[in-house]
Amino acid sequence: MHRRLRLSVLGLLTCLAVLVFAARGPVRALGWSSHDFNDFISPYVQTHAWFSGRDPYAPSTLTELWPASPRPPFLLKESADGTLPAKRGLPSPYFVLAFPVLWPIAALPWRIAIHVWVVVCVVAVFTVAWVLIEFAEGRRHKTLALLILVSVLLLAPVQTAVATSNIVNPVLALGMLSAFCQSRNRSRWAGALLALAVGLKPTVALPFVIYALANRNRSKAMSAAIVSGVLLLSAAILPQHGTLLWKSFLGNSQMMFAPGAIDDFSTANPLRFQLVNLQVALFPVLQNRTLTQIAAWLVFTTLLGFWLRAVRRDREVGLLDLAILVSAALLPVYHRFTDAGLLLVPVAWALREMKGEMRAFAAGCLLLASPFLIPGATVLHEFSGRSEILQNLSRTRLWNLFILPHEAWLILILCVVLLTARSLSRARTQVNDVARP
Repeated sequence: MHRRLRLSVLGLLTCLAVLVFAARGPVRALGWSSHDFNDFISPYVQTHAWFSGRDPYAPSTLTELWPASPRPPFLLKESADGTLPAKRGLPSPYFVLAFPVLWPIAALPWRIAIHVWVVVCVVAVFTVAWVLIEFAEGRRHKTLALLILVSVLLLAPVQTAVATSNIVNPVLALGMLSAFCQSRNRSRWAGALLALAVGLKPTVALPFVIYALANRNRSKAMSAAIVSGVLLLSAAILPQHGTLLWKSFLGNSQMMFAPGAIDDFSTANPLRFQLVNLQVALFPVLQNRTLTQIAAWLVFTTLLGFWLRAVRRDREVGLLDLAILVSAALLPVYHRFTDAGLLLVPVAWALREMKGEMRAFAAGCLLLASPFLIPGATVLHEFSGRSEILQNLSRTRLWNLFILPHEAWLILILCVVLLTARSLSRARTQVNDVARP
């Protein structure tokens, strides 16, 4: 009776989570204002430019091929004065490998393509939920499966990514499917899926690449990934007559990451609160861009070194290892809030371990991940101009050091907690091996 009641409550919670996800995700994505400007419109136009042999990284090309009407008021002005990449991050800095992958959808008329893309994003979210349930062995435990599904639907980065039609959820789904195929000894499928993920967004695919390299079937997976990558590259350079457009790509990227630009992590960028990489938290401390980059990478390589030390004698890597990798991978390179959907992996591991020996670490992980149920930094930034208390607080050093970049600090602490759990798990395994007759 008690179990039925619990499942009924969880079923009701799941229905509410679906409604919240629908309202904050696809409903917002398909709003009329989102049709004219969202995160997918730039790669959509760039794919058209690539296919027609034009420069997909030229602001003038973006302006010429812009499909939505009316055009955003800033588009013509900022394209003409050359500030479009620095102020808006347009054209988007996707590798040319992404364009042949996106072409089946980009070939459609814009009004149809955006609806198809939103469906793809929603399917990707439920695919991630399914893979996490499989990884956590949730099919045997309905309660665990429902809790994972609810977590996926309620995590704010996932909702925001769908609402903005961002590419991250499909990439996350490809990475998770690749890891799942690795765990089921389907290494060639894993490699092909990994190549697609890297082609679309390598910063999000990074932890899945490391996971594949650590897997015992890495040779098959990586050979399949390399073959798939070569085929993608061949398809990508064909419309450009062999030109890779590196100069245009790098020039655009330099403007986007310049001091004060939209992707800059320093305090010169008023929109830095949208970033979750560790540089945002370290810059107010170090006050030097180069030192900040070095420090962030040192932290990442140190964490990765501890993880490699913990897994070096294990035959297999599992969900905890993937949770560590996705958390660590958010730290050293550019990541916006939408990319924090990677934290679903640690959440799934924590939910699975809540009744096990690692429940203290699991509870800590859930506590650290819970602030991501809301877009905290965005909320703080918005209300800092409305509340006198927050306005006064925003002028203090504490605001820039800890409060505004709190998401980056939480990810770092989460990674340390997961690494500690991994080391303890390894130590317990060694004790059991010694004690076994």
